[in-house]
Amino acid sequence: MLLGRILGWLLLALAMLALGGDGLRWLESGRLTLITLRDFWLHFQPDGPALLQSLLPPVLWDPAVVTILTWPAGIALGALGLILLILFRRRPPKRRQRFGALA
Repeated sequence: MLLGRILGWLLLALAMLALGGDGLRWLESGRLTLITLRDFWLHFQPDGPALLQSLLPPVLWDPAVVTILTWPAGIALGALGLILLILFRRRPPKRRQRFGALA
């Protein structure tokens, strides 16, 4: 549970980083261009997509992963982070039902 929340917050932080970079590029150029997941990944690990492509079968790589890597990084990472935070949120403790005279 804790690991899911930490990963969710980390993904949200990466989404904010991507959106911040998009905003700075928008202010510099006057055109809004959103960075893709592939380009964002290449900033941190230049051989990452090539390594993943060598690990996955071609049937999975071309239609599925290539499509996901073309999504805007800020939106995709933010959505995944929010999903993880919702799934692994802290839930209120369950109240135990008391029996007999203690009720």
